[in-house]
Amino acid sequence: MKTLTTRFLMTCAAIGAAMGVLLIPANFVSAPLAASAPMAYAPLVGLWVIGPVLALALLRRPGAAVLTTFVAGVVSSASPVGAWSIVTCLLAGVAVELAFLVTRYRVWSAWLYYVDALVFGALYVASGWAAFHMDAMAPAVLVTFVVLMMGSFLACTWLGRLLARRLAKAGVARGLVPSRGDVAAGEVAQDALR
Repeated sequence: MKTLTTRFLMTCAAIGAAMGVLLIPANFVSAPLAASAPMAYAPLVGLWVIGPVLALALLRRPGAAVLTTFVAGVVSSASPVGAWSIVTCLLAGVAVELAFLVTRYRVWSAWLYYVDALVFGALYVASGWAAFHMDAMAPAVLVTFVVLMMGSFLACTWLGRLLARRLAKAGVARGLVPSRGDVAAGEVAQDALR
């Protein structure tokens, strides 16, 4: 199976470019909100996983999320965060890709996308503990903050999968998705788009 065909690369680039254009205004809004109003920032954090989830759900190939987020990072670097946008996007792409790497890209079931979103969301919350001064938050505010962040990752994962289903139905992935050859694998592949 050839993974890096021109069509595969162009599809990842197109998804990444579209995601990058959408992340430019998100970067303008999220950077100041993260510093001044973390509660308003929390619902935005999932935006960075839409592209990699879309790419993996649509193409079901290793590297699709990372390549897509690299392009998105380059495009969205035309924002206040500059080149850091590339790093941020790549981290999201790697995080989404890891769950599938662990399964050696053999499991494409819907549940794996959501488990990945929960794990990535939990790691993001843990890594932001000091930056958001979460230890100083009242318990109810802290719970709300964490729920908003985790809900954002789950909702944006759902949206990425929805867009993948719509694009697959329109025939965008025709000829790009690896054929499995057996009925069981075909059922697993179809389950990934449900």
